Amino acid sequence: MKRINRLIVPAAVVLFFAVPTLAAAKDVVLKEPPPSLAKLYPPESAEPKWIQQMHKMSGHFGGIFIDMGEKDFENVDKHADGLAEAYEETSKLVPEWKDYFDVKAAKDFAAAARTHDMEAIKKASGALGKTCGKCHDENQVAVWTRFHWPAVGKIKITDPVDEKELDFGKYMKLLSNSFKAANVNFGEGQYDRALKGLDGFRKRYMELKSTCAKCHTMPEVKLFFVGEGVEKAMDGMKAELMAEKPNPGKYFKNVGIVGQQGCKMCHLTHRSYAIIQEIWEEKEEAKK
Repeated sequence: MKRINRLIVPAAVVLFFAVPTLAAAKDVVLKEPPPSLAKLYPPESAEPKWIQQMHKMSGHFGGIFIDMGEKDFENVDKHADGLAEAYEETSKLVPEWKDYFDVKAAKDFAAAARTHDMEAIKKASGALGKTCGKCHDENQVAVWTRFHWPAVGKIKITDPVDEKELDFGKYMKLLSNSFKAANVNFGEGQYDRALKGLDGFRKRYMELKSTCAKCHTMPEVKLFFVGEGVEKAMDGMKAELMAEKPNPGKYFKNVGIVGQQGCKMCHLTHRSYAIIQEIWEEKEEAKK
């Protein structure tokens, strides 16, 4: 694939902290997370400690506002102490990211929370929210890509047509070529060849049911892209190829269903992450 020196992605970033300082959508440079962060995620860590810290801070931050609304001042104070402690603890976990943190802002916010004055709390939340927002703007997408999204490149698939084991990328190219073989030959009036291409495509496409099940363990999820609608569309394509006089309009309508409901929707969900991971892997290989 084409190498990309810099990844620029539009990111409308949603903060864990529900504060009024949400960053506006903008172009950000997607940087690979620092090596020390890997120590806070499996397999190097038994637990995903980094995201657990994020949830801990988010819970305390949101708890302050919820309990203020309920006039539960005792728990407001507990959340204030918990947030200040968790924030300072988190600031020490990734040395490369120490400049994203402002421990004083966290302590000032906690102190404001203990006054039980909502206006003072809102005002103090602004400075703290900026620290969180800046880090999320610049790192959240990369962290999710590296540590929360499965790497499909490590998946092996046995091709149901020639029974050879292939890596995921090569298998998907073969799948794509089978689809093209069906459609190009149909357009040329080579219906026997098109039928052969469709047969190979269907076998390879439906094999993804078992491949998707490696991550999507719930039946209704793994059938989202490889489901009844796509199967019916393939039936429709085959019916036209078997017809005495194939109808191009009906055939390519079903091609569109397969492409839109199956291939495209899966790519929209998975492909961007896979591309980013592949680029990072290429960079690592180049260093060796």
